[in-house]
Amino acid sequence: MRLRMNWLLVLCLAVIGAGTAIVAAQSSLADFGMNQDQLKPRLARAVVDGYIPMYPNAKLFHAATPAVRAAFVKNALSWMKTYTESAAFQADYDKQRAAAKPAPPKPKGTPDEQFAKYLAEQRQSVEEMKKSVAKMTPDMQKQLQGTVQQMEASVEQTAKDPQMSAMMKQGFAQQAESDQKAYEKDLADYAAKYPADPKVLIASRLHKFLDLSKDVAFDAKLVPSGGGKMRFADSQYEAKPAEWKLCYRAGKEPVEAARAFVSDWLRQIEKR
Repeated sequence: MRLRMNWLLVLCLAVIGAGTAIVAAQSSLADFGMNQDQLKPRLARAVVDGYIPMYPNAKLFHAATPAVRAAFVKNALSWMKTYTESAAFQADYDKQRAAAKPAPPKPKGTPDEQFAKYLAEQRQSVEEMKKSVAKMTPDMQKQLQGTVQQMEASVEQTAKDPQMSAMMKQGFAQQAESDQKAYEKDLADYAAKYPADPKVLIASRLHKFLDLSKDVAFDAKLVPSGGGKMRFADSQYEAKPAEWKLCYRAGKEPVEAARAFVSDWLRQIEKR
């Protein structure tokens, strides 16, 4: 089954690329089928979303020795760290951040101006109705004459009724207030999702990985679940998220290597 994997786990623990061959004695990104030029433009988006559409090949990954897997993890993380500190990554992130910024509500004018515009539009509709009716047969003109007069009278009554105009202007004001509050909420959500410094976001992802992988039971037992598949014998492990299970499948050595690297990376970020 294909899963969207946690961006860090994918790059640390997975072999990428359908149909690519693994050289078990080597541990560079290229040796594991990972194309840096293809990964670079996806990385800023992956940091924001928390996921990257890559598909691990567990069979090929496990064909490597634990030592090679651990070395691959270090290489992948080292490459990732270096690239996220580059000007190219910052430029890509800034571009995505600018494109995602919510636009403020379009100016609609004061409540008085909106009310005047409403009346003008209604009067224009009446005039267009009159022109349409004038082109009809005499019988149709006679039938619709009353409708046109009612429309015209309704517009003028609205224009002259202080209570009606006050109610409509209040509605315009409330809508403007609602639009502004929605915009402010969107801005707050945007600021949380796209902090000015991408390192804030990267640190959040790294913390998430450390929290997720802190209690992986690498000695947990598996039992057949039918159809050639396996499940955890302990139901609490079976209920764990897919990323936790990916750590389990990756093995103790690569996960510990990832945790050591990530811990050091976090210390460097957070001391700045």
